[in-house]
Amino acid sequence: MVRTVSLSCLAAAAGALLGTAPAARAQSMLDQAIYSRCSAAMAADFQQARKTPAPGLIDNTCNCVVQQINTTHNIDLARTMCSKQAMTQTGN
Repeated sequence: MVRTVSLSCLAAAAGALLGTAPAARAQSMLDQAIYSRCSAAMAADFQQARKTPAPGLIDNTCNCVVQQINTTHNIDLARTMCSKQAMTQTGN
């Protein structure tokens, strides 16, 4: 994919400049992208529902999603597991 190659090239350049290993830098960028999309989607869902998320809920849930995707490489499984975790946190 062109986008993957571009991210890899960007990560390698940034890693060289910052003294960070390119693979680690690329993973960090990917984690940030996943977290960003997750938090934006959750914020939009809460806004549409006209509700305020509990403090830390979006952060905890999106960190869970990043971790689960890195572990399982399965977005649907990450969504399911982290949604259950979030419901437990909020008492639902």
